[in-house]
Amino acid sequence: MDGRLCAAYTSLIMRCRSLAMAATAVTLLVACSYGQQSKVPTEWEKLPSPDGSLVAVVTTFHTGAASAESRVEVQTRSGKPLAEWSYRSADGEHGLGVVKTQWTPDSRYFVYSLQSSGGHQPWHSPVQYFSRKSNSFRSLEEAVNGGVSNPEFGISAPDTVTVDLYPSRSAEVSLSALETAR
Repeated sequence: MDGRLCAAYTSLIMRCRSLAMAATAVTLLVACSYGQQSKVPTEWEKLPSPDGSLVAVVTTFHTGAASAESRVEVQTRSGKPLAEWSYRSADGEHGLGVVKTQWTPDSRYFVYSLQSSGGHQPWHSPVQYFSRKSNSFRSLEEAVNGGVSNPEFGISAPDTVTVDLYPSRSAEVSLSALETAR
């Protein structure tokens, strides 16, 4: 073989190897990141209670084109955490994202609705609430014995929440009456 032809052949082989390694690296990078959710929050919302003594912080992690998962934390005005609940999943498709939030007028409860990050059960929008008295999160669905079907709940003074239930009824619940009943 001619020396120049041998050099050209060797150069071609080296370029092919470099392209193959680059393609392998890209393939591995894509494979490793597939299904991984964002570790960095993409959105924060701070929601002070009507009396200004507490702040609900909703952190949203966008996990895909149209899905998001959330973490809800309630803090004192000075930033001391009282309670936190994470709705994130390992794969970014089996968690829940906060849709609507609202404090009750008496500042005793922080109410929020959720939707599935992976599109599972699109009819279902769980409603949860934080109780200032117990510094804990609770499910409104347990109290109404049904699945909430609409993330757009209503609140009236001092602490009444109205929700639409599946398949076609509504429920009105006083959160303070729930706590008294426990």
